[in-house]
Amino acid sequence: MSGSGSNPTAPGDPPAVAGSPGRFRARRLAAAVGVGLATLALMLATEPRLAIVWDEGYTLGREARLRAWFRALRDPRGFAATWTPPVVELVQQEGAPAPRPDQVDTRSKLLFDPQVLAWFWPFAREEPHGHPPFYALLGLVGDVLAPSWATLPRARLGPILLFSLCAGAVFHFAARRWGWWPAAVSAGAWVLQPNLFGHGHYATYDGILSALWVLAVFAFAAAVDDDEVTIPPTRHLNWLATITFGVILGCAMATKLTGWFLPIPFVVWAVLYRSRRAFWTLGVGLALGFGVLLLLSPPWWTEPVSGLIRFFQSNLTRGRTIPIPVLFLGTIYRTPVESLPWYNTIVWTVLVTPVGFLTLGLAGVYRVVAWFRTERIGLLILGHWLFLLALRGAPHTPGHDGVRLFLPAFGMLALLAGLGVEQCGRWIGKASSWLASASLAEGLVSVLVMMPTPLAYFSPIVGGLPGAARVGMEPTYYWDGLDSDALAW
Repeated sequence: MSGSGSNPTAPGDPPAVAGSPGRFRARRLAAAVGVGLATLALMLATEPRLAIVWDEGYTLGREARLRAWFRALRDPRGFAATWTPPVVELVQQEGAPAPRPDQVDTRSKLLFDPQVLAWFWPFAREEPHGHPPFYALLGLVGDVLAPSWATLPRARLGPILLFSLCAGAVFHFAARRWGWWPAAVSAGAWVLQPNLFGHGHYATYDGILSALWVLAVFAFAAAVDDDEVTIPPTRHLNWLATITFGVILGCAMATKLTGWFLPIPFVVWAVLYRSRRAFWTLGVGLALGFGVLLLLSPPWWTEPVSGLIRFFQSNLTRGRTIPIPVLFLGTIYRTPVESLPWYNTIVWTVLVTPVGFLTLGLAGVYRVVAWFRTERIGLLILGHWLFLLALRGAPHTPGHDGVRLFLPAFGMLALLAGLGVEQCGRWIGKASSWLASASLAEGLVSVLVMMPTPLAYFSPIVGGLPGAARVGMEPTYYWDGLDSDALAW
């Protein structure tokens, strides 16, 4: 089976029937929509049980400023007549002072005054305002769809919707290429990986970036791979997929500095396969992505050069501004001044991935390595996974909060797990469906057992949370454990 097409004989696939590809496509799409809706229902049902985590309070404060800015744009004079800067805010108070009423009484001032924008848009600036604004803009989706909800669940709705959309896309992508059981496992490894599950709820950046990273791989694959195109193979660009790739890339760059590294594995893949279509996709996607980034970053409208320089200086000098001690295997490291061991991301992956998903992911790695000449898209996925592990494992890279800072790698591992099911089908036939079922059951139990503190999950390989504490790992992260019982205690 080539990695660039579907596998009609994979375990769990429906029997091939000549002349009915449209029906199978419809069934696959319907199943993917069902997976997305089921994920959404699960996420919304569990959201009230999850404690507010570190950075979510700051997100709420920044969203409040954006909300005020959009309100001011609708009626500048009316807004200025009643404008009084808030006395108490959740936003860190470092940075620009609040504007005066006479600075917000026209749209031109609201749109182009650097001091006004610096206060209303505390993003992509000096620490502690180093992250770009897409995550906060996504959080405002709740204002439109659920305006009556409380502040925190309303801010979480946008990230939850993106996470659920990605779950459906993961299922569709894997089903299209490898079959139903691989699709079920890939979607399960996305939703039921406890760290992905937890971060998929939070009104912060990492769950959002992880979903964007996975979706970027899908869009790129559709743009460069003839078998992914719904029209006959052609030398011309698949413009819909290419534009989608560019928009996703821009949103990722507008979420975290890590998103700026997203194009690198695509470039390496394009060079490896000497794909002209891939280079064109990257060129168009990067141009469009930078346009989307600029559109989502009003503070850069008047300071495109100095704003960009300030953003990079802020994010690349965190060793001086935000040193954080980290306990790893019994040793405390003051990151990012001190570096965690180079292998820390490998250890972390083993420690916090359910055993079934990890085993199938490794089978997927074997599949790609053994069939690298034909598994073109599989090699792209493996390249992204290894790149993310290496990026976060680089010297003097921040290493706090467990796996949060390389969370997108677990999205890639979810796809490799689906490919692993396909490979196991070649090894053990239909018995691979039992292995797939067991991995899904383990993932579900892993999430249920750890609720409401999914970020504290550790694999049975290390003896769960007690075993991890014994070998010198931090038991909780990101205020994940600050639930109502902990507060009452």
